[in-house]
Amino acid sequence: MAITSGSDKQNRKHYTSTQLRYAATYVVITFFVLLFLNVYSAQSSQELFYKSKEASMVERCLIAAADISVIDVMNHDTVSKVVSTMDSLSMSRMIVTDVAGKILYDSTGDEYLDTYALFPEILQALDNNDVFSWNYSYENNMMYSRAAAPIISYGTLAGCVYLMENDISQGTLIGTLQKNVLSITLLLEVAVIIFSAFFARSFYQRIRRIYRSMQIIRGGDYSHRVAMGGRDELTLLGDEFNALTERLETSENKRHQFVSDASHELKTPLASIKLLSDSILQNDMDMDTVKEFVGDIGNEADRLNRMSTKLLSLTRIDSQVDNDSEIVEMAPTVER
Repeated sequence: MAITSGSDKQNRKHYTSTQLRYAATYVVITFFVLLFLNVYSAQSSQELFYKSKEASMVERCLIAAADISVIDVMNHDTVSKVVSTMDSLSMSRMIVTDVAGKILYDSTGDEYLDTYALFPEILQALDNNDVFSWNYSYENNMMYSRAAAPIISYGTLAGCVYLMENDISQGTLIGTLQKNVLSITLLLEVAVIIFSAFFARSFYQRIRRIYRSMQIIRGGDYSHRVAMGGRDELTLLGDEFNALTERLETSENKRHQFVSDASHELKTPLASIKLLSDSILQNDMDMDTVKEFVGDIGNEADRLNRMSTKLLSLTRIDSQVDNDSEIVEMAPTVER
């Protein structure tokens, strides 16, 4: 059973916080993108309705102004008579003023006749401009539209026509559209959060798999292999990790084999030296036999010396640092 050190726990906590930070960053970015799309679509829809309503309202103002402009004398009776023939005008309120802004006709009644209508749209229309304005109420889904156009009679400004319309149908349509877009945005954001959490958890589990495999390899089990699955960069990392552990396993096996072979090779001359020395000590030998045995001991010692030299050479080769090299043209040297 592997024991996890304090540094491993600290590294794991740091990795988890990095994972959550990346996931949170992704969620925040997608949230602002969806919010931007929500605001953009809402403004675009309002702009579309605005242009459509502006064209419709200004056109009706111009038609009404053209019909009223043929009146020789503009007063309440003559204007009312002309307006009564305009069947296509379905407005919440219609006001006709003279050039001074005095009300000659008001579709809401006679209460404001002969008073001055100082609405901004009327003032701009009396300055010989076609005017349109609107505002939207989010509380009752009502669209308030205002339009005014000057009355030009025989090339002279004679007054203006002011139309007001409170359209709840288009206001409700705008409100419904904005609510639907907001609902879709929230659903998409929830889906992004769920996907981010799932992706972050999956990514963490795969990284955790490599981390555990590294702990196992560090414990000395070079036969362990990590199974990543998938076809991405983590899969490539897992394959490289497995190739590295395979090389480590091969090197470890060779090292064990080398130690075993070296021990066996060293054991043979040592055993010979031991046997020869015991024979000299335990037996009465003439000087020639002793010299022969001592010569054999010297040969075995030389053999041990050669083995030690080879082992030291191998050690120096393994620890040798690669020096800088350069390409040398050998043709001139060979010719000389």
